[in-house]
Amino acid sequence: MKVDENLLVDLKNGDEKAFETLFWKYNEHVYHFIYSLLYDKSMAEDLTQNVFLKIWEKHATIDAEQNFDSYLFTIARNLVYKETENRLFSEKLTESLQQQLSDVDSFVEEQIDAESLQEYINRLIEELPPSRREIFRLSRHEHLSYREIAERLSISEKTVETQLSRALRFLRDRLSSDGFLCLILHFIILIGCPILHSNV
Repeated sequence: MKVDENLLVDLKNGDEKAFETLFWKYNEHVYHFIYSLLYDKSMAEDLTQNVFLKIWEKHATIDAEQNFDSYLFTIARNLVYKETENRLFSEKLTESLQQQLSDVDSFVEEQIDAESLQEYINRLIEELPPSRREIFRLSRHEHLSYREIAERLSISEKTVETQLSRALRFLRDRLSSDGFLCLILHFIILIGCPILHSNV
């Protein structure tokens, strides 16, 4: 599907009409591509919207001479991979917790409440130094790569990696000191619990 190079130049310059033209040109194709991978209409609709949000967010970096189709569908594929990964983590966490909780008394079961845990983790994250907290948020909430975070904050990728490592170590140490959280600690840090990936 050939795209007029001038249209991409206009998009790069922030022209909303150019963006709208590309949206209507590709929207249906992107939706069917995502649906063919997930077989979930609602999720396909959401991810299609996210693809074009990404395009708009990155419009200033678009290379008008590159293959736009490849660029667009690479974004779509990566979002599908992330969604699939999140689903897998969620299923693994649920299965593992069910196994662990079968041997725990009802009092401890009441303590392990997802919302309470989320609130507790949010409070811990607020204790991080501002720059480290921002890097953690960009990684877990906005799902940016090390490179994307480094570019946005004008720091090196090594700094991003170091700060994320320190943030996770801090959370691991604090969570391990809590009696009722010890039971699920290894799921949160090692498996990649969605709680640490969402809204933090």
